[in-house]
Amino acid sequence: MPSTGEPRAEGLRELEERLGYRFGDPSLLDRALTHSSHAHEHAAAGAGHNEALEFLGDAVLGFAVADLLHRREPG
Repeated sequence: MPSTGEPRAEGLRELEERLGYRFGDPSLLDRALTHSSHAHEHAAAGAGHNEALEFLGDAVLGFAVADLLHRREPG
């Protein structure tokens, strides 16, 4: 993870515990939960943001919904 500090890392571990899931790459979890405004304020620390992951997630969700609708109503 980029220089996130111990309180932030502890918060991610707590989230994993509450979800009952351990992420293989915790830096992706950190990135997914980081808004671009925070990343821009902390650019020197190498903070990444979630916009690319958000775009990808929206695309995957759009595809899944379109596929479901097409299967239910092919015409």
